[in-house]
Amino acid sequence: MLYAKALRSPFPHAKLLRVDASKAEKLSGVVAVVTRDDLAGLNPYFGPVVDDQPVVATDRVRHVGEVVALVAAKSREIAEEALDLIEVDYEELPAVFDLLEAAKPGAPVLHAQRNETSAGVHREEFNFALGGNVCSVFRVEDGNIEKGFQEAEEIFENTYTLPPVQHGHIEPHAATAYWEPGGKLVLHSASQNPSGVQEQLAQIFKLPENQVRVIVSPLGGGYGGKTHARLEPPLALLARKARRPVQWVLTRDEVFLTGRRYGAVVKIKTGVKRDGSIVARQVESFYEIGAYALNGPVNAKTGCYVSSGPYNIPNRSLSTYSVYTNLPPTGPFRGVGVSHVCWAYESEMDDIARRLGIDPFELRLRHLVKEGDVFVTGEKLVSVGITECLQRTARAIGWNGKEEQSAPPAGQIMVRGKGLAVTIKSTTTPTMSSANVRLNADGSAILLTSTVDMGQGALTSLAQIVGDELGLSFEKVSVSFPDTDLTPYDKSSSSSRTTFHMGQAAQKAAREIRNQLLEVGAKKLEARIEDLELRDGAVWVRG
Repeated sequence: MLYAKALRSPFPHAKLLRVDASKAEKLSGVVAVVTRDDLAGLNPYFGPVVDDQPVVATDRVRHVGEVVALVAAKSREIAEEALDLIEVDYEELPAVFDLLEAAKPGAPVLHAQRNETSAGVHREEFNFALGGNVCSVFRVEDGNIEKGFQEAEEIFENTYTLPPVQHGHIEPHAATAYWEPGGKLVLHSASQNPSGVQEQLAQIFKLPENQVRVIVSPLGGGYGGKTHARLEPPLALLARKARRPVQWVLTRDEVFLTGRRYGAVVKIKTGVKRDGSIVARQVESFYEIGAYALNGPVNAKTGCYVSSGPYNIPNRSLSTYSVYTNLPPTGPFRGVGVSHVCWAYESEMDDIARRLGIDPFELRLRHLVKEGDVFVTGEKLVSVGITECLQRTARAIGWNGKEEQSAPPAGQIMVRGKGLAVTIKSTTTPTMSSANVRLNADGSAILLTSTVDMGQGALTSLAQIVGDELGLSFEKVSVSFPDTDLTPYDKSSSSSRTTFHMGQAAQKAAREIRNQLLEVGAKKLEARIEDLELRDGAVWVRG
């Protein structure tokens, strides 16, 4: 096996005039170097929503740390030594780092042209803006926002700014790639989304998906930061050129240059009656997505729907924008845009309560959505327990009404505060999860699933679901690791969807076996199916 190291751009924005790796290729121990010259015959740009990210930098670099070349050598030390021998000429270009400045018409443009992928994403769905750095725009509204503000007796207007955040997963991004003699690409990757990575690599290398195999072991944390292809495309290209397995493990510094959560600016305008009734809310949210889109437009769309909160407000106008900057690429981090707007609208609720002298708990309680309400998306809400949840929480923490917002006594050094907040979040639905369950001759079971366990306990919960359905102890159910050659399709281990989606798939598969066992048992025991149960790995007559 060989080891990979990346030569990265020192500039946030520059033309790439010359890349010469000839000296590095002659260094003893170096087997292959990949640059833009190796992209011929590929689809060189990729992305889950917009095909805008090159496998390695082509005509320009758009952020500090962008991969310009990738070296495969017999040791990491030799690979690092080779990086110093690669000659690169840059011509610096104006860069933009501030989110709102980047959204202005006169800002330096990162992408003059963009191409949307055809995998279920359409221009009309995301309303891709033409030109400039605004990658996408999404809007949703109901009621009459102008009329609502006319009826309001008080207007609250605030801007909330959120910085980018690094995921901090203990395991860095890592992958190993090799090509089988028959032309099949095999990747062991620290990814939350093996099926998504498989699809991206098949597109880049113009392969049928059955010629790309992605295998995933349990991860040392992900939190959304390992949802999309990042290392895999250039590493696969390097392994093909080297004709050897190649491993690439990022340093912690490189992790910071590879992915992070979006920064954001959220502008909220709320119209309120003096008794605290909210009659109108207008929200403009700007998400800083960095140099490449990844799922930025999806993030903006998801954040847009919920940016007025889990509240009944008769007049709403909600808009979100995803904006390119010359900063490292971004991606989801526990909530896909929801945490940004939640922090903003809940801060706004506290501000309204404070200025009107209303208990923040009562203000929320008055406006919370209830069972059967129609949300701003036009969907009827079901299984809504947020009111009871808030009431129980207030009791549990000993909430003392609006006194909780009063200033501490003068001179008091130690202050203990209490706060309440509520949120509403979508999951990635409707989406597909598939599971296979196999019952062995000794009564043990195997669940084949592409769910990734990254510390959230997915393998445990799925084993419990199957065991419960089949009357087996937890120890008698094993759960596979994802392997796209062997395990069935799953959309992704993200978006808080795994237990619900994959759990149901596993349950239904186990139930098919259960039904067959009961049919056999009814004949053997000469009893009715409804009088039978599965317990302790056997079929029993009840009682």
